[in-house]
Parts: sequence; structure tokens; C-alpha cells
Amino acid sequence: MRLSGYILDQVTFVVTHFNDPRISSAELRDLLLQSISVLVQYKEFLVAFECNEAAVESMPKALLSAFDNRSWIPVTNILLRLCKGFGFGSSKRGESSTSSVVFQKLLREACVNDEELFSAFLNRLFNTLSWAMTEFSVSIREMQENYKVMDFQQRKCSVIFDLSCNLVRVLEFCTHEIPQAFLSGADTNLHRLMELIVFILNYLTSAADPELFDLSLRRPGQNPEKVNRGMILAPLAGIILNLLDASTKTDCGKQNDVVGVFASMDCPNTVLCGFQSLLEYNWAGSFRGDTYLAKLRQLEEFSNLLIYRAELREVERTRRGGDTDGDDSVCCICYACEADSQFVPCSHISCFGCISRHLLNSQRCFFCNATVVEVVRTDATTS
Repeated sequence: MRLSGYILDQVTFVVTHFNDPRISSAELRDLLLQSISVLVQYKEFLVAFECNEAAVESMPKALLSAFDNRSWIPVTNILLRLCKGFGFGSSKRGESSTSSVVFQKLLREACVNDEELFSAFLNRLFNTLSWAMTEFSVSIREMQENYKVMDFQQRKCSVIFDLSCNLVRVLEFCTHEIPQAFLSGADTNLHRLMELIVFILNYLTSAADPELFDLSLRRPGQNPEKVNRGMILAPLAGIILNLLDASTKTDCGKQNDVVGVFASMDCPNTVLCGFQSLLEYNWAGSFRGDTYLAKLRQLEEFSNLLIYRAELREVERTRRGGDTDGDDSVCCICYACEADSQFVPCSHISCFGCISRHLLNSQRCFFCNATVVEVVRTDATTS
């Protein structure tokens, strides 16, 4: 395909300026970002972005940086367009033929080569998805309590649900392309990911009226096959499968325990019910053929292993006496790990995982609100 110089010049302009700090007008930067979001939806323009030197060099990192409280929606739409087609349940719609292998590779490289940038992006992604799902659950509950589907509320629920599905798809891409961010090193990212999965599954499985739930999402004239809870269940299943596949590789060194994180949660029945809902969902409408059956068997094996580990943990807990409330060595935030780290200068203690996660969004002690200067590991001095 031959591209005109005008198109390439326009692409160069928008990709080099949408995140340019020299532009003081936030509205203007928003307009440039929205322009990219619209242009990449068209295959011919997507090719223009792939052939443009400025886009190839700067756009992946600039997109990750631009994901903030103001611009996360257009950035999510762009990322979703670039990463289309590789998600669980995407095959029926033939999305892989319109994806951008070029930018998927560039995004992966940007995340791997700049860990600080990717860590900040991932933190904002977790925070935004948590907010969106909370807003969605509140809106649905209001509709169910009123026993009446109001047009405004329905539009709001539908929009927030779509945004949540898009955010989960971006997370699914991250687990597919950068699984080491969750499986290697500190397990903070893995814990946050698992907590979000359990929160979403728990809400979907505990909805008071499943029929009203589906009606709340679907506006008049929308196809039931395109607007249903499978839209968010599919990427959740994809996230788990991606991590399971990556866990089987032997070149990743010591890995975090995916099953162990789920089993360690203080709500085993909720976790198991959520997995059962994944297994019982009618996936036939989301796939061409029966290729998904092998993936479902993989999820079922994982669920069985999870049941075994949860039972084993309960037996161990009973053997130790069951109650950890009086144990000063246990973190009083999560009640799952040893309180092995101390805030300086206030000297309050908690586990390193809870402290690390808290410091992603605040530099104050979560007990006394004192400014944290540093965190000291106490396990090394007591061992």
C-alpha cells in the first residue's frame, strides 16, 4: 500500500505532540490523543502509523506515560486497537487479522526495557479498573434495588461496563506479553491482579438477578451476543491461562505461585465459586469450533488444584490453632504474611507486601499518617 506524504506528515505531527509537555493546553493534547484513537481504527491509517518512524520510536512509551486520570479512556482505546485479536474469546470475531503485530512487539519492548515506566502504568491500570468496577457494581445495585431500568442509569452501566472490559483486555495483553511482571520478583502485581479477578468474579456470580443484570447492560437494539457478561469473563479467563502457560516455562527462574496466591485469600469459597462460574459459562458462542475446550480443561485442572491447596491450607491453619488474631508476628493488614517490615521514622510494622503496595499510591504510614522516610526489613535482623 502506497502512503501519501500528507498522511505520514499528519501521523508524525500527532504522535510527537499528544504527550508533549511543551503544550500547556490539556484540551489540545486531548484532541491530539482522540485523533490517534480515531485514526488507528482504520486499517489504512494503522499501516501509516506502522510505517512512520516517529510513531515507531516514540508512540509506545508516550502512550504508557499518557495513561492517567484524564486521558486513560482514549489511551485504552488505542492500546486495545493495537493489541486486538490475541485475547481469549476473540477468535470468533476475526480480530487477529486487524491487529498490529508491529506495535504489539514495540509495546512489549517498551515495558520490558523501562521497568519504572511499566510499573507506574500498571499501578494506574489497577487503580482505574478497581474504580470502574466499583462504580459499575454500585450502579447495577441501584437499578436492582429500584426494580426499574432507567434509561440514564442503563446508559451509564453500559458505558462503565464497556470501559471495564477494555481495561481487563489491556491487562490480559500484559499477562500475555510481559508475564514476568507478575511471576518474577515481588508478588505485589500478582496479588493485585488476583484480587481484582476475585472481586469481579464475585460480583458477577452474586448478582441478585442475573436477567436484570444482562438487561442493565443492553441498550435497545443491541445484540445479546455482543453485550453480555462473557465480554468480561473472557479476558479474566485469558489472564489466568496466560499466567498458567508462562508458569510452565523453565527459563523464568524462581516464580511466584499463582495457585498459592489464590489459595491464600481469606475467602476460599468466593474464589472457588468464581472459578466455577468460568467453567460453567457457555463459551460456545465466543469461539469458532471447539478449540476452547482444551483451555477449559486447563482451567478445570487449575480449579481442582486450587481446591486441594485451599483444603490443605485450612488443615494447616486448624493444626496451628486456627486464630491468628493474637499473634503479633502476623501482619494486621492482610493476616496472611509475617509482619517483617517497619516504617521509618514512626516504627509501625506490617508485611513487606502490604507496605510496598501502599507506597505505590501514598508516602504516608497507613497507621499514623506520618511521612515515610524509608522502609526497613526486620526479618533479616531477627533471623
